[in-house]
Amino acid sequence: HFRGSWIDAEGVTGAFHFDVSKPRGHESLNVVIPWDDDTFTFTSKQHARPAVGWLESGDHRFDFGGSHAPAWGVLDVGRGRWPAVMMWNWGGGAGTVGTHVVGLQFGAKWTEGSGFTENCLIVDGVVSKIGRELVWEYDWDNPMAPWHIYDLDGQIDVTLRPRFDKYTHVDISEELGSEVHQVFGEFVGTVTTDGGFSLPIDKVYGFAEEARQRW
Repeated sequence: HFRGSWIDAEGVTGAFHFDVSKPRGHESLNVVIPWDDDTFTFTSKQHARPAVGWLESGDHRFDFGGSHAPAWGVLDVGRGRWPAVMMWNWGGGAGTVGTHVVGLQFGAKWTEGSGFTENCLIVDGVVSKIGRELVWEYDWDNPMAPWHIYDLDGQIDVTLRPRFDKYTHVDISEELGSEVHQVFGEFVGTVTTDGGFSLPIDKVYGFAEEARQRW
């Protein structure tokens, strides 16, 4: 359950009120990534969870979920002890494809060499885990260009067409800083479940990012 309100720097008021549910039997991806004897992380990625509520900004109100257009939430939970310098990719999304609800969960860079991945599909609440590293093709210097994410074995082949780049940059010192391009847009392409069921992805809303961290 999420509730909030604010007044921005221009004096415009805003508020939100929404709920994200977890349907019975809805599966999630949960992995532990071990880097060495001292550093590791556990992560739980829970995509395609139905959301319903509203958002207000000034005189504008946006209703979503329920009797309105479908909406989805994602829960990203992590616990661990990370290396001081780390880079990762993370991406995902959710939407309907015909009568099916599809969730996407992709990662890269930070899992390489560990023998584990955080890649999966969620179709109608059932996870198809992908143990292979995915290929990410994008341009850090041009993040609004398409992001192509695919599996060399053909189980995933999708492209994110960005609409917005949420760029953050904090540079405190040589040891402390963060820089992230997180783009939001629509996925198109094809995904295939472990059972061999292929789905054409068309305008599934989602995001992709590269994060560069110095902790």
